[in-house]
Amino acid sequence: MYPKVVALATDWCIFSGNLDHRTWGKGYGAFPKVEDNIHRVNNHVVRDRTNAYHKCQLYPDIPLIISDILKNGAKLAIVSRNSSKAMMDRALYHFIVKDQDGRDRRLIELVSYDEVYDKLKTTHFHAIHGYNNEPYADMILFDRMRQSTRVEMMLGVTFQHCPNGLDWTMYREGLATWRRTKAIHSPWLGLELSSYPKHKLIGYSGMDIDTIELLEKGGRRHDRKEAARWGFAMYVADDPRVAKYFSDWIKATTFGAGAKTIVCAIYARDGDKWDAMNKIWVPDHRHDLKTHVNKEEVTIATSELKRDKQVAAWGVHRPYVLFSRHPNMGKRDGLQFPIPNSARFNEMAIYGQTQENLIVVNRMTDAQLDQAIANRANVQYEHKIPQWNIKVPMETRVDFQKYNERPTLM
Repeated sequence: MYPKVVALATDWCIFSGNLDHRTWGKGYGAFPKVEDNIHRVNNHVVRDRTNAYHKCQLYPDIPLIISDILKNGAKLAIVSRNSSKAMMDRALYHFIVKDQDGRDRRLIELVSYDEVYDKLKTTHFHAIHGYNNEPYADMILFDRMRQSTRVEMMLGVTFQHCPNGLDWTMYREGLATWRRTKAIHSPWLGLELSSYPKHKLIGYSGMDIDTIELLEKGGRRHDRKEAARWGFAMYVADDPRVAKYFSDWIKATTFGAGAKTIVCAIYARDGDKWDAMNKIWVPDHRHDLKTHVNKEEVTIATSELKRDKQVAAWGVHRPYVLFSRHPNMGKRDGLQFPIPNSARFNEMAIYGQTQENLIVVNRMTDAQLDQAIANRANVQYEHKIPQWNIKVPMETRVDFQKYNERPTLM
């Protein structure tokens, strides 16, 4: 199993250095067209013919990676925010790599999608999708730009961060993440629960109508404004009282009193896949792993990547579902939290890849919600830990003990 489109970023991702039209070709004897000042040194190195300090060199594993992409029948995409497509195309013309048959080829000749312009990377992938209707779920991006996490959150393109450039290890890691994402896929068959013989109730969520409508089409949350301490996700409660509270709270704090919010019952389309997929219970005191959505894009992305790195260090890899114990809300923004002040409550963060691949939502009427509350229809996440394959690191176990909480760990 292999993606249909493999997208590679450029500067400091597949080669070292920056191709910068503001600095290249500015020395003595420069040609008028900046791209004409790119000189081929050898198959893997180009430099500025007017300034030898300006140089770009393919990273060592790139020829092998490109050959492997083509051997697997995927289309190669160049996705770059470089502001000079002419310079980038010229450099890729000079770089020589191997095709799927081991023949020397100019890199540019092997590119199916050449998307080089200074816009958000979601724009590049919208364009790629538009050419041949390639599914976003069958695409992967390798990039050193942290803020490219956006393409995974918004579109479902698997993103592999390459902070030190792309090498074979990063390449294999990205493919492994893509394959794990495909493994949780349960086909979207509409909103009728009877269409999913293995469906499983996993909680309740109070959401704005725009997000609900996206989810009701088998899609994912796009909102990047609502408070999201564990990153951009669908936040789900095990207690319907908590979901009702947050349905009201997001009106007061984010969308306005006139907004339409509804509590939905949240189901996994396939309970077996849900039970088996990766999950982590993170201690609430790890504030360094939390996201502040009012910060600028790079800071937000940095927090997302830091959280993923720590979760991986705990032995859980993307895609994963995150659980935590949330401090009691008390009385805030004119609303009284429905659980006694001393008690923390459970929350679950379901990220976009899981939303689109495995989740179905069911709007609850006021009567259904009231009945669920009256029946105390609490899923009780703390007692689902063994059944749902939730990893509980030692830090989290200590956190439970600190608050005299007794989850079912075995």
